[in-house]
Order: sequence, then structure tokens, then C-alpha cells
Amino acid sequence: MQALERQGRAPENSGSRLWFSIAKRLEADIAERRLAVGDRLPTEQQLCAQFDTNRHTVRRALAWLQSRGLVESTQGRGSFVRRPSIIYQIGRRTRFTDQLQQQAAQPSVRTLTLELQPATPAIAQALGIRAGSPTIFIERIGFANDQPLSIACHWFASERLPGFRQHYDRSRSITVALADCGVADYTRRRTKISARLPTAAEAQLLALSRHVPLILTRSWNIDGAGRPLEYGEARMAADRVEILITSDTAEGSG
Repeated sequence: MQALERQGRAPENSGSRLWFSIAKRLEADIAERRLAVGDRLPTEQQLCAQFDTNRHTVRRALAWLQSRGLVESTQGRGSFVRRPSIIYQIGRRTRFTDQLQQQAAQPSVRTLTLELQPATPAIAQALGIRAGSPTIFIERIGFANDQPLSIACHWFASERLPGFRQHYDRSRSITVALADCGVADYTRRRTKISARLPTAAEAQLLALSRHVPLILTRSWNIDGAGRPLEYGEARMAADRVEILITSDTAEGSG
């Protein structure tokens, strides 16, 4: 029966079909946008009254919808229509813009900070420079169809990229600015992934509930000669992004 549920088919036992009928009705409401992304579903009590049934039946219907990634249920808050996830691939070349365009999503970025910062010991080690050396620091919010997905921070050794800030001001693209500085290509050397709950500031920037975790990635990128080029940290909304680890070699921009 569990296999049938995963495939979206009703179980054979007619006595068990009410929960499935409730689930399919709600699924249709979501598909036809009577319930939009972020909308709260009726409460369990309201659904019980609407379908003349008990909480056990309603909860089974909601659990089925949750298993299919259509709703998100949290004790004490209720159930909400879940945002569709963006697949974020981490491979040799990881480019925000291209990845979203390949998924028919409209990408955009908003730059929060572009400034020179002295390298901390950790950043200096990542970039292969001395602590205190000037770095170009960029903090940006990435969007898909105007929905915020991530907050990303990037550090570059300033002395290696003369003119970078002016090039970035013009293009608002890290890849284009690097190319203008003579870095035709760069690849990912390694990535570390972890998770935590968002701070109040992060939740506000991402329009995210404080109970929804962030996916954290730390990345080290190198240029075509294998020299350290960039250190980055990204915080992604876990209810909007799925991480896919690949070994792709596709070209891209971002």
C-alpha cells in the first residue's frame, strides 16, 4: 500500500479511500492555484468538518501531501503550500545564473555589499595570502522568479584582480568581472556543506520562517593555473533548494 501511495494511486481498501480523496482534492486546489505557494491550508478541525471525518483521516491525507513535497506541516503552526525546490548543482563549474535558467527560472541578484576588507587568518589561508591583506568582499542575495533563495559572500585577493570592482559595478556578474580581469575560467576545488537555523536578519532577507533551516556551503575556487582565486560562503533556504553533487564540466556564467 505504501508503494501505491508514493505513486499517487488510491489503495484498494475502499474503507481507506476517504483520506486519499481529501488529499487529491487539496492537491487539485494547489495545482489549480486556489491554494497558492505560502498559503496556509485549512486547519485539521476545519478539514474534519468539511469532509465529515476524523483527525486521523485528515492527518493521513496531510502526511501524503507532505511526502510528495506539496505541503509543509509544522506542529503548532499548521500546514502550508510548499515552494517548489530549485536544484542547485555543485560540480567543477557552479554558476548560479545558468543553473536557474536551465530550470526555466528567472535569475537575478541584489548586491548588498561591495568593499575592500582585510583578510582574516581563515580567509587569508583560503586565498593563499597574508592575513590583513586587502580582499574584495561581495555579499549578494540570489533570486529565482523574484523569490529569494540564498545569501552568498565572496572573497578575492584584491592585488590579483586590479579593476575588478569597476568591472563588477558595470556588469553585476562575478564571472563577467573575472573575465574582464583576465580570468577566463575558474573551477570548484572543494565544498563543505552543513546546516543551521537562520538568524533574525537572515530570515528577514530571505523572507523565511525562523524554524526553516539554512543549507550552508563553504567553497574554494581556483583559476585555470590551479591557484586559489575565491573563497565563498552561501546560506540557502532549505525549503527552496536541493543540493545535487555532480562532476559536470559544463561551461557557464553567474
